[in-house]
This record gives sequence, C-alpha cells and structure tokens, in this order.
Amino acid sequence: MKNWKKAAAMGLTLSMLAGIPAGAEGTVYEGPEEPVTLTFWNGFTGTDGEVLVDIVNTYNETNDKNIKIEMDIMPWDTFYEKLPPAIATGTAPDFVLMPTSRLRVYGSKNLASMADYFDYEGSNLDDYQDGVLESFKLDGEYYSVPMQIISHYLFWDKDMFEAAGLDPEKAPETMEEVGEIARQLTDKSKNQYGLAMDFSGTNLLYQYMMFAFGDGFFDEETATPTIDTEDNIKAMTFAQDLWNDGVSPADIDDTVLCSGQVGMFINGSWMINGLRNAGRNFGVTAVPAAEGEEAKALCVPVGFEIPSTTSEEHKLAAYDFIRYWNTTEVCKKWTQKNGVPPYLKSVSEDEEIKNDPVVQALIPTLTYAYPQFQKITVGASITSDYMEPASEQIQNGADVAETLAKCQKDVEVFLAENE
Repeated sequence: MKNWKKAAAMGLTLSMLAGIPAGAEGTVYEGPEEPVTLTFWNGFTGTDGEVLVDIVNTYNETNDKNIKIEMDIMPWDTFYEKLPPAIATGTAPDFVLMPTSRLRVYGSKNLASMADYFDYEGSNLDDYQDGVLESFKLDGEYYSVPMQIISHYLFWDKDMFEAAGLDPEKAPETMEEVGEIARQLTDKSKNQYGLAMDFSGTNLLYQYMMFAFGDGFFDEETATPTIDTEDNIKAMTFAQDLWNDGVSPADIDDTVLCSGQVGMFINGSWMINGLRNAGRNFGVTAVPAAEGEEAKALCVPVGFEIPSTTSEEHKLAAYDFIRYWNTTEVCKKWTQKNGVPPYLKSVSEDEEIKNDPVVQALIPTLTYAYPQFQKITVGASITSDYMEPASEQIQNGADVAETLAKCQKDVEVFLAENE
C-alpha cells in the first residue's frame, strides 16, 4: 500500500506551491439570450454552508450572464437518496456537489461529461496544483471539476490545555499521547471531556485509529478489505479502552468543540469556520500516528457534477458559475473562511494565505493523503453498512477481534456479490 499511496497521493508537496500560471485562452461564453435559473443541490449543512450561500448570492447579484442559481442544501443522506430517482425521472437539478468517490456510483449514464469545461476562457487548467485533477476523472475523462479537497485533522482547545498545565501551543505527537492527554483533561464533575469520540459519521474515527496503528480497513491497490488485521485489532482496542475510560461525551456533532467542554476532536477541516465564529482558541494539526508508525490520511476531493439530464444550455450556464468558483478571489475566500487547503496555485501563492497559520497547518497532510474507493462503486456502502455498525458495536462493548473478523467476512461477501 505504501508504494500505491505515494503514487496516488494528491501531490500537494511544498515544492509545488510556486508559480502563477498565465491566463487560459478559449471560447468566450456570452451567456444565454434569455434569463436562466439553475437548480443546485449539495449537502453543505454546516457552517461552511453559510459561506457557500454567501458566494452563490454574490454570483447571483454580480454575474452579467442572465444566470440565477437556486440552491437547495440538504443532509448528505437525503441528497444521496434523492439524486438517483431524480435523474431517472428527469427531475434532477442542473448541477450538484459531491465527493468524487461517488463518480463510479453514478457513472457516465447518469452524469454528463465535463471534458469540454476547460475549452472556455477563464477555465485555467494551469492554475491547479499538480496531481489534483486526476481524482476528478472517471476512466480518464472529466466528470467533475474541483470545488475543494479536504482531509481530517486533530483539533485541540488551547484554553483547556493551558488550564490543565499543558503547553497550549504543543499538539500531541503520537496517538498514545492523545490518549494520555484525553484522560488528563477529562473531569466529569465539570462536564469536561478530553476527546470527542464519534464511532460513526464523517469524521471516520475508526479509520484514523487504524491508520495511527499502521493499517486501515481497505487496501486501495488491491481493492480488498483489510479489516481484521492485528494492527486494526490493536487500534480498535485502544479506542474502546479510551471510550470505556469515559474520555468522551455521548452526544457528538460537528459543533462539540465549540462548547469549551471538550479538549480534542478528530474531524474534517469543515469545522474551522464554526470554531472561528464561536471565538474558540484552537489549534489544528495532522492526526498523529502511534509511536513508530507512519502518518496516514485520506483526502476527500469534492467536485461539481452535472447530471446527464441537464440541457446543454444549462450545462454551459453551470460552467460559468464553476469558473467563477475556481477564480483566485473566490477560492481564496473559501480557503480563508473555512480553512480549506488551497488547490489553486494562485491561492497558495497569495501572501495572506501564506501567512495564515491555520491554512498552513492543513497543507502538509495533503502531501501523503490519498482518495478512497477509486476502483470500486460500492465504497460508501462499506462504510455505512459495515464499518460504522461494527465500530458502534465495539463502542458498546463487543469483542474487538470477533467483531472485526465478522465484518471482514461480510464485506468480502458483499464485494463478491456487487463488484
């Protein structure tokens, strides 16, 4: 897996953060003759969604192409439930946002090719970091255009660290140290907890525990599950012991670190806007590995996609907004507001971005992070139908080795029947 990971990592090395490309040339898009209203679905229900709403509203107010966007934000579960039947019945939105791990789920029958996106003036192919665009292709052809590339990180509350006599500027360097500090910070008499541990959902705690101890639940090179390995048993036993020691509150959502009652949280960079809005004094760093292990991480490329039911006129109109999004000004705003690592060279070279300590703390993880489920269509089901339930069973006291062994067998059968 190590060799594959090096080949498939997003390639955002520090040496790539240089150079401002020349402007791209291409066909000029004049816009529709009559006003056009585009429908736009996505699942940005968090505080990052507030920034997205602002950007869409600004586009609606300032574009000179007779284009108006009506955006519908819904929970991702609802989005994934609604989109397939909407495409089948011809009632799908004009364009959407979703992780590129879903491209194979929908395929070329349900999504329109976006191969001609870069043919239009303003679609600057040279402004993307090296390696970024590969994850937005399906069988070598663009079916998606970047909106963001995110990963998961360890966040910590600096004020809580300082109150406990810890250096507020020093993040835990190993997963074992995370556990030690979590126990140290926990004081139930004050309703205070050391580490928010959500065994399901988008923060992928089980994945990062497995990463920390040297493995992971899926081998991307061979496209096979690796759930019940000795390293993974060690990882989930470590997690179960922490949970049993009461270091985590029972009720957790993305805002839990905003309360001032939780010391650490492993989650996505989408939390940053909420932490800033709440006035929290926080730090962020890569999720540490266990002692002697190499750090691992996933990246989550999220892109714009166009359903196959969208008319050519509306597709070109959607391209105009996507080009607007992929300008230095708008991507810089998204990066600054949400702390999302920049994927445009022009944003990376901006002086304000280079001097933003939060953004700079996020960039190194993407030098080794890799996208998940690039070779299979049912990856989302592995996480939601198998890994999350197994992790919750472990959280509730199930035997770790037996639970992971059963999950391994179940996923092997599932893949044999569905791939």
